[in-house]
Amino acid sequence: MKVKDVNKVDILDFQSILVDLLNSLAVVRSLSEIENHQNNTNEKDLVLNALNILMSNQDMERCSFFIKITDDYLVNLTGLSAVELSNGEHEMHKPLTFKIGEGIIGLAAQLGELQYCADCYNDKRFAFVDKRFSPGSIISVPVMALGELFGVLNISHPEAHYFSDWHIRLLEIYKNMLGQLISNFRLLKKMELHIAQKTEHLENALAEASELKARYESLSMKDSLTGLYNRRFFYAQVTQAVSRTGRSGDALCILLIDLDFFKAINDDYGHGCGDQVLVDVANALKREMRDSDIVARFGGEEFVVLFSQPSSNNGLIFAERICKEIAALQWVFNQKQISISASIGMFCVTQQVLQEQGDDIDSFIHYADVAMYKAKDLGKNQVVVFTEDLLAS
Repeated sequence: MKVKDVNKVDILDFQSILVDLLNSLAVVRSLSEIENHQNNTNEKDLVLNALNILMSNQDMERCSFFIKITDDYLVNLTGLSAVELSNGEHEMHKPLTFKIGEGIIGLAAQLGELQYCADCYNDKRFAFVDKRFSPGSIISVPVMALGELFGVLNISHPEAHYFSDWHIRLLEIYKNMLGQLISNFRLLKKMELHIAQKTEHLENALAEASELKARYESLSMKDSLTGLYNRRFFYAQVTQAVSRTGRSGDALCILLIDLDFFKAINDDYGHGCGDQVLVDVANALKREMRDSDIVARFGGEEFVVLFSQPSSNNGLIFAERICKEIAALQWVFNQKQISISASIGMFCVTQQVLQEQGDDIDSFIHYADVAMYKAKDLGKNQVVVFTEDLLAS
């Protein structure tokens, strides 16, 4: 009979050990997988998930984690009770603060060693705690990695002498894994921050480079004084426009505009006044342009316009309107009222011209130039359309 009782005890002990072993393995396995969880958005969530694993596989009343906030203090980051675990709800508690070296939590942090109070009801260190709120037994375990203290894990149960050597061995493994989890999490966040900063710097550098490129491209295509496109841009556009004329059959008018008596303004009133005239003329030209038209400063006091219209008569009307617009401009320099006029030469590129002469852009501009000088010869302030007769004169 006695032998039978002993066997019963041995079987019960073995079953208890087996259950403890399986529960402990479950804790270790689940904790090793926690880094793969996507909901660990911050360190508090990470620790709370780790505490949940511990509480789900071990019979404990409450566990909490006190994080090191300075070299001298620990503060309660998060905690979980058996009631909260069963309800699936996590209550918010006022965070407790401990000075390192104060109480068994502070002592665990100071010494870097596990501290165990088996009977808190009769331990003088808990004499100041109301018996209604005092735990029966408590374990405080420092959580570290690579010699750095992250905080203290605190586990309690309402019964005195509740925790066994098995719990202590498990917590030694658990706190090392938790320390590594926190270390990896902080390293990951540090890397993410570093990458984010580098990405931001790279994006800023790319934006600056893009802005600088656009600025230089603008400078290479635009006249700095008037803001109009320059000669380089005009040649690129006229080439494309002539190609479109060859395909569509629409006439393309090239207007070469030269300001009359402009040199006299520079000589009599200075280049500053001359610049003002150029700017105002450029603005007047912009006002007359449609979205499909292109105006550029060709050089000095010369401007050039690309005007696309099915009929060359429309080009002539447009050129004469420009002529009147420029003649209407007025300035006051040295208390004198000044006006200016323009001579305009026009050449129209048609499919017939392209068939007969090809797409020689320089020749087309030369024809407009010949017509412009003819306008000057005829008294200025007028438009002359190029004809073959002008080449003989």
